[in-house]
Amino acid sequence: SGPCRSPDSQELTDVERAIEIVINNFQRYAVKGRKECLTPNELRELVGQQLPHLSQHVCSLDEKIECLGDPDEAKLDFGEYWAIIGEAAKGCRVKK
Repeated sequence: SGPCRSPDSQELTDVERAIEIVINNFQRYAVKGRKECLTPNELRELVGQQLPHLSQHVCSLDEKIECLGDPDEAKLDFGEYWAIIGEAAKGCRVKK
């Protein structure tokens, strides 16, 4: 039972499962300090391990990570992470 499920919920849709996975990955990689933020280094690790094919095709993703500030100290909240993942997905879709 993840963040998208209620006790009486039925089977999740594909999109709900995908959102749950995006949330779970954010929480798994947000290990330094607070669980509600990623550092740029944590985001880089997440992208490298969870989006290896996508990151190869979306060069602006690495540039965005570089612009976030100190790799170990800057904080990226879930909304900012969601926006970056959305931009990466949009870039991948456009290139198809």
